[in-house]
Amino acid sequence: MHKFHRAAATTLVALATTTAVMAVTGPAEAVTRFANCTAMHNVYPHGVAKGPLAANYQVRQGYGRPAVRPLVYSVNSFSDRDKDGTACEA
Repeated sequence: MHKFHRAAATTLVALATTTAVMAVTGPAEAVTRFANCTAMHNVYPHGVAKGPLAANYQVRQGYGRPAVRPLVYSVNSFSDRDKDGTACEA
């Protein structure tokens, strides 16, 4: 009977941990490939940066703050013509 309680406790801990991780991460972000910058600006008015350093660079250059979305940037990196880490900066 002792082994049963240990197994049940282990299962409950694993279930609670999985539920907590899912609650923190939330659903997967939908990643869209935009045809051009006009389409991207409808969703992300100041473009998409691959990270916070690239976003900060854009602000220092006088642009608006782009959204930091690494996955969105990766599928739209062809729109980063100057290769500064932000696609479709505006």
